[in-house]
Amino acid sequence: MDASHQFSRTQKSSKITGIAGDVIEQSVFGYARDSNQECDIEIDGVLTELKTTGVRIPKSDLHKAKGKTGNDYNALLGAKEGISITGVTFEPTIECDFFSSHFWEKAQHLLIVFYEYSSYDVVPASAFSSFRIVDYCYNTFSTEERDKLKCDWDIVSRYLQEVYSKFEKQELRYRQLEGFTHRLRPELLLIELVPGFKRKSTGSYQKPRYRLKQSFIDYLVKGHFSKSRNKHEIMLKESFSSFEQLDARCHALSQKYRGKTLNELSKLLGISTSITTKDIAAKCVLRMFDVDCSRLNQITDFTKAGIIAKTITLTTKGNRTEDMKLQHIHFDEWSDRDIDFEDSEIYTYFCEHSFLCPIFCECDNSSESQASKTGQTTFEGFKRFSFNEDFIQHEVRRTWEDSRALIHQNKLKWEYIVDKDGNILKNKSGSYKGAPNFPKSSEYTVFFRGGSNDSSDTARKECVNNIKMLPQFFWLKGTFITDKLRTIPYI
Repeated sequence: MDASHQFSRTQKSSKITGIAGDVIEQSVFGYARDSNQECDIEIDGVLTELKTTGVRIPKSDLHKAKGKTGNDYNALLGAKEGISITGVTFEPTIECDFFSSHFWEKAQHLLIVFYEYSSYDVVPASAFSSFRIVDYCYNTFSTEERDKLKCDWDIVSRYLQEVYSKFEKQELRYRQLEGFTHRLRPELLLIELVPGFKRKSTGSYQKPRYRLKQSFIDYLVKGHFSKSRNKHEIMLKESFSSFEQLDARCHALSQKYRGKTLNELSKLLGISTSITTKDIAAKCVLRMFDVDCSRLNQITDFTKAGIIAKTITLTTKGNRTEDMKLQHIHFDEWSDRDIDFEDSEIYTYFCEHSFLCPIFCECDNSSESQASKTGQTTFEGFKRFSFNEDFIQHEVRRTWEDSRALIHQNKLKWEYIVDKDGNILKNKSGSYKGAPNFPKSSEYTVFFRGGSNDSSDTARKECVNNIKMLPQFFWLKGTFITDKLRTIPYI
């Protein structure tokens, strides 16, 4: 397809940002790449922005793709990353109206070309030449999605307007704005601002762009390729256009149900499942939201915005009963020496996602049976939190760097668990107990732990530096979650 010879540039440079888009723009549509804020093309009289983006099958779904081709294969594809729309306007005038803004002008009508990024490593620009074009779609947003985008854009615009009204000189304004992208992150549903606004060593400022979150693009990609999204969507009957509206909805539910026990909630909400069922609390919350699904994280309104719902049960002393399992680790990326932390999956995960936590509290009557104690567990309300840049740059980065050092410096090793006499212990499957020396919860807030229902040697299908192990996940320490929640008021 490269009639304009874009890949000839890779002979001199191994890293060329946006080379796939250059091929589509200049070889297929025949126009030169530019940095103007106007839309790229006109389709039937409608100004349209052209975007080229990578898709691939998540590693966790690769086993499902074996032997599949065509639409059956494509239906498993997901977004590799978010889609950048346009730069945030700083000078000469802050934009005040969403519908006449550069962002909406470019986002309103999108022609999106999908190519398959058929690698789980960071590849040089020349490798893009073998990636296949999968499909394209003409995207317009629903009224509900448009309202969410508008609320996000308005939050950014109002923040900038306030700073500009207080500081007339550009130098003072820019100093005030340093880090504002991180401060606004917890308030934005579908948009993120990247890169962060900061002063560079040259004295100039790195300015952000509006980018649609990967979680939102993943929703669009899967909806396009599945061809049956509407049949599987699980939408709230009362949706929300901002975190402020979601908080109001959660507050109303708290007012209605706070202080009620699981026994009382089960009766009020018509739940027939046994009170000792492990996810009984989550079932109650699903009924509160009046949705028909088995897990909170199946709710489309949440997945589009990168909201992870985690039911938290605290002890009578306010402690969390367990650590929080987050995401499967893809070691191809962690083994790559050239990838930057800010480009990693774990950085994106902690930046894009926020947590909505329905909180329950155990009863303190130790003399009662387990079923009775569970039934007396009370609903306390909702709390919501996201991860600030300081946590990401210190705790998450520390885990990222230390674990990669073990891999790159060949210091990764298997550590057996022994008894007081030095004998290696065995688990129920008969396999020797142990784990790789990745970051542990004893020393790290973000740590590694294997995840599998099978603890036998045959379940150790992950292999890093020739060391076989269970599939690894990163987790959040329970004490961190407890301490974090203590600082946050109920919604």
